Amino acid sequence: MQERIDQLINSFRSSFWIEEHQWFVRCLTVKKTIYFYNLPSSFCICENKLPDLWRSTYPDDNQQEFYNNITTIHNEIFFNQLILPEIRLRNINDLHIRLPINDQFWLIVPSLERLSSLNISYHTDHFQSQLQALLDRAPHLRYLCIDQDQSLPLQISLFKYTNKSVREFNLQNYNYSFDEEECMRLCHSPLGIQCQILFIHVKNRQSIIILVKNMINLQVLHIKCNDEMFNKQSTSNENNNEQFYDENIENNDDLIQWLKDHLPSTCLVVKDLHSTSLIRIWI
Repeated sequence: MQERIDQLINSFRSSFWIEEHQWFVRCLTVKKTIYFYNLPSSFCICENKLPDLWRSTYPDDNQQEFYNNITTIHNEIFFNQLILPEIRLRNINDLHIRLPINDQFWLIVPSLERLSSLNISYHTDHFQSQLQALLDRAPHLRYLCIDQDQSLPLQISLFKYTNKSVREFNLQNYNYSFDEEECMRLCHSPLGIQCQILFIHVKNRQSIIILVKNMINLQVLHIKCNDEMFNKQSTSNENNNEQFYDENIENNDDLIQWLKDHLPSTCLVVKDLHSTSLIRIWI
């Protein structure tokens, strides 16, 4: 692999690239994957480790310059590895991270000024202070997604978090269906009051009405509903996938018509073309 990398890099060291056009390239390896791209360019980390090897045709290129160009970390356990203490990731705008957060993270990521999208895994009340600390350091955060383990009940801290810039709140992977009372609590929570785009899973259709009527800044609702009729159908048809699929669609169509009848005429209700259980409402 190293020989192959050297061949790639050397092919871009000619005067055509370096002198005439001043086009520079960088080559990295993570595990057994080679990443080859032009400079300057941002970099996304989807693996759970930093590069094993890197080469560059830019004469002033260095490792810190590479770390400055890392804008996305899509691996939630990336910070669980041992990272050299001199490394700094200063320009993260899209971060996936698993709770709890270790002390190493705060050293390596000294600023979250550029963070606009945050995905949190394994959320529990026990880690409330850590998540709030992340939110406090991210003044330009717009999108927040929170997941929790399927075995856990609803975590009360969800209704207490604050961040003035969050406008998109994704709870669809939270592994929990919200009932009417919980939806009302969400509507009056700090993040619920300012939310414009919400992704959520609810227990019944009345919960949808509560969200639309009480979330004062809501513009778009992406929703999955455990409707009572749907639950009966899924039980009776669990051994017949094709029939279940057809009745799932029929039930969803019934729910859409019910929502059209009970929501203001200014709401547009449609089903998602790629998912039989997902409904979208524009307000």
